[in-house]
Amino acid sequence: MRSNMRTCSTAGGRRAHGRYTCYFIVAWIMLGCCLGAMITCGVIIVKPIHETNSLAFKGTTCTTTAANLTGEDIDCKCGKDCHSEYPCLRMTVSYADEDGTTYSGVLFESDKRLMHDGHRDEDVQCVTAPCDRSRRDNKDQVLEFQDTYNVGKSYKCLYNPDNTKQVLLKRLFTWNDMFHSMLWSTLGFVFFSALLVYSLIKCNSERAKMCTMPVASPGAQTAQPGHFLPPPYPGGQTAYPQPPPYSVIDSKDEKGLTFN
Repeated sequence: MRSNMRTCSTAGGRRAHGRYTCYFIVAWIMLGCCLGAMITCGVIIVKPIHETNSLAFKGTTCTTTAANLTGEDIDCKCGKDCHSEYPCLRMTVSYADEDGTTYSGVLFESDKRLMHDGHRDEDVQCVTAPCDRSRRDNKDQVLEFQDTYNVGKSYKCLYNPDNTKQVLLKRLFTWNDMFHSMLWSTLGFVFFSALLVYSLIKCNSERAKMCTMPVASPGAQTAQPGHFLPPPYPGGQTAYPQPPPYSVIDSKDEKGLTFN
């Protein structure tokens, strides 16, 4: 039987190709999600920890020695197309290290606040930074914070052994937070990258199979039902003649098959 090579497909090939295409799309989407998670975790968790070295801070007890509004109103972004302000409150504290030596430092609510304002001038070293749409609400939150940690009050805090001027009220993220945030997003990125490559290879393989499958030519000989089609003569000669079609007869004298 003569055949040629042309673009073709089968039901099984289409199903396999569709399945691996689905894997490819899912892997591509999840790969993007994992990459986004890695970037987000890096900016929100890893960056403050790295820049402030907050994991090295040690616990102690702080006592507020000064808490004053500097007179500066700090602009902040409270959402899309939303800007607000909050008054800057600067607080200084005294504390003792592990050896009992007393130090004085500037208090920040978290390592994120330290990263943002720790290197700035004194009048904009703000201990807290509420940023709601209402400026009045922001001011109320700052004053409430001042009342909670006012002069003479003592509370748990963290200090930087390498820079005794830096004091935190709390640490936003721990080492475990940083480890797990980067571990799972990285593992997901690696897994879905491998799935993406695998799906791409399988898609190309199935497409190649579909496009190289031999298909009978439109004019090729086919056997009639009930007849065996012998192979053509060697050397490109004409094929064996086709047997005549048959019909079924039914009479009183004779039953069976006869050829016309």
